[in-house]
Amino acid sequence: MNIQLAKLQFSKLCLFALLGYAAGSEAQLSQSLLIDPKALSLGNAVTADPPGLNSIHYNPAGLTKLKDRQLSVSILNVIIKSTASFRLPDGYDGEGELLDISKDPVAGQDSESSAAAYIPGVGIVPLHLPALALPSAGISINPPGSKFTFANAVYAPMTAGFAKADNDPGRYQGKQVAIQRLTYLSPSFGYQVSDTFSVGAAFLFSHQAFAISQDVRAPNILVAAGELLQDAFGCEEGGGGNDPLVPFISLCGGRIGPYRDVGTLSMEMSESLSPSYNLGMLWEPTSWFAWGAAYQSEARSKLTGEFEFDYSRDFAGFFRSFRSSVFGAIIGAMFQLPTGVSKETGYVTTEFVYPQHFQTGFKFTWDKVQFNVDAGWTDYDEWDSFDFYFDRPLDFLGAAKILAPGDVTDRSLSVPLHYKSVWSFGYGLQFQLSSRLQSRIGYEPRQTSVPDNMRNVMAPLGYADMYGMGLGYRWDLDTDIDLSLSFMESYEEIDADEPSSAVNENCLTCVASNPYPGLDIKTRLKIEAAGITFRTKF
Repeated sequence: MNIQLAKLQFSKLCLFALLGYAAGSEAQLSQSLLIDPKALSLGNAVTADPPGLNSIHYNPAGLTKLKDRQLSVSILNVIIKSTASFRLPDGYDGEGELLDISKDPVAGQDSESSAAAYIPGVGIVPLHLPALALPSAGISINPPGSKFTFANAVYAPMTAGFAKADNDPGRYQGKQVAIQRLTYLSPSFGYQVSDTFSVGAAFLFSHQAFAISQDVRAPNILVAAGELLQDAFGCEEGGGGNDPLVPFISLCGGRIGPYRDVGTLSMEMSESLSPSYNLGMLWEPTSWFAWGAAYQSEARSKLTGEFEFDYSRDFAGFFRSFRSSVFGAIIGAMFQLPTGVSKETGYVTTEFVYPQHFQTGFKFTWDKVQFNVDAGWTDYDEWDSFDFYFDRPLDFLGAAKILAPGDVTDRSLSVPLHYKSVWSFGYGLQFQLSSRLQSRIGYEPRQTSVPDNMRNVMAPLGYADMYGMGLGYRWDLDTDIDLSLSFMESYEEIDADEPSSAVNENCLTCVASNPYPGLDIKTRLKIEAAGITFRTKF
């Protein structure tokens, strides 16, 4: 039984630990979520009504509307709050069950995350301020008499980060997580083909990064059986006790159990140059109608970095003592069981795909009223799995490959995701209140690419309704100011009777990430943003 226990424990350990990356990357499902104030106030329905300099992202053809030389600066102040609750199912009675879920110390607790950011060379930085400021800036130049408009901007098309307290119950799916894509150079142009038709292109050079730190545990019926066996032998906390089978086999080198920590995984990966491009077109045949279309290419980044797995004293002590016994040495060598090291470090790489995206939309104008509608598609079918490669054989992979030979080797790990590509729509309404002032409202029902059986606690971004409102003000002939307020909320219920294999499935042979088996889980993500854009000629 000890052989099975060790194999299953480490199978769950490695797949859970690295699945954290997949869950964290789910943040990218927030397509065009926190970029431009005007776009947010119009429900991101701006492909046919591109928003100034940020046309670089939404539709480069819209750059032709920027005349002379212009400077643009935007700031979004964002409040992000993620919570989760862990509860026993109604009527649950664990009497007689080997894995009694009612003994899980997480049951009945609530988790709360604050914002965090990744700083190259520093790592994840928890932000305890009430709001996170996301700036972007750039310039555009339209030479006199030219049909070309050239532009360049610095902005973040993808950014998300969370941090939890050291004792937070959600720490088993990301104690600290940050993922971001920062575009630091974006030479772009728009070309006025005719009075009614424009095209444009943007060439983007970005820094892609991911970092995570999380605690690991492996709740399973075989681990629970091992804990009962240690209790029968009188094994003490911290190791030691009545170990009657020594020197043939040792079980009391350290306490193990389904709700005891295995260790802490920390990992940072990045690529400093990740190129991609955007293309766009804009057709405005009449004063009351416009059509736009934009394509954002995929970007394949080879993220490289370092990892560290710091095992708990009890967990390392158990295997160290087990491998020092007669039969433990033989069995451990045969099945490549852990050797009981206290820490493993090294290098890890993965290919990360920033999915391609297509969006098209229309603009209709009646007197002082303007209505925008957009439809967008993102190729998340590319996220069928994430594959990780390590620079040397590792203890926790060597054991896991016994139960999952198709997904694991002693140097690599494949984590299934099975995400799906979906269409989403956005709607915006603008009123011309005066010659200088516009009011805007928007609504975007955001679909989710995450299947029901892959939902999790780390990045609880499922189906979400986003609402926006804002103002546009012409300060003078050379200066425009856009203001916005937006709110989005995503709420998920992951019940134990319809579990997710990424968080709460309870079965004997589950080797995916399930740190909360058998619990009913509710997650809620709130994102509130207040933004301003200042654009002027110079």
